[in-house]
Amino acid sequence: MIKDYFSQSKSPYYSFLITLPLFLIYELGIFFFFNSEISYVKNGADVLIEKFISGIGLNAYYVSTSIFFLVFIYIAYRQRSSYKSYKIHGRYFSFMFLESILYALFLLFLMKNIYLMEGLTSNIIFNFILSIGAGIYEELIFRVLMIFILTKALSFIFKFSKIIVLSLSVMISSFLFSAFHFLGVEIYTFDALLIRSLAGIYLSLIYIYRGFGIVALTHAFYDLFVIFRLT
Repeated sequence: MIKDYFSQSKSPYYSFLITLPLFLIYELGIFFFFNSEISYVKNGADVLIEKFISGIGLNAYYVSTSIFFLVFIYIAYRQRSSYKSYKIHGRYFSFMFLESILYALFLLFLMKNIYLMEGLTSNIIFNFILSIGAGIYEELIFRVLMIFILTKALSFIFKFSKIIVLSLSVMISSFLFSAFHFLGVEIYTFDALLIRSLAGIYLSLIYIYRGFGIVALTHAFYDLFVIFRLT
């Protein structure tokens, strides 16, 4: 059972199922607050996606909210031959939540008083929605997409071994993940850059070994813990 759990819970199939509620909560929250507080609710990674899409002349709001589905539809298509081996085990979702909570608690210990989450407001609902969005979109950008792009690019350019390519991709994406948090009003410090880079490496390892679903949940739970710590 344990071997089967670790194998199936890592799959895009389970990742999609367990992150779909997070995605819906975030997008419905954005829609609900669209006319009032959307500038506070949207997380930085989501805004980054929208700016890129707007820059190429597309409707950012509708396209960015579709990226989550498009990525997983593509992955699902690529792994369609494996579906017969996947069954929905309700208890696996409970295990995935528990596993993610444990990873998030360790991340909270690792980060100390330097946080991944920015833009907290006095409204607990806004902060809850923000944490859900960060778990999905930041992991989608800095783990799923960026590690994939970097591994392909480094393999093509330098012809390194797979382990070196993956290690470099993790370090580069983790550094960019850390630097991303200084794009707002936060003042740069080397300690914050270093600690967030280590957090990025930690999250990358979770993504590589446990899949997108668990790393997205880990990030979301971490942000929720920060909310409860600061409020």
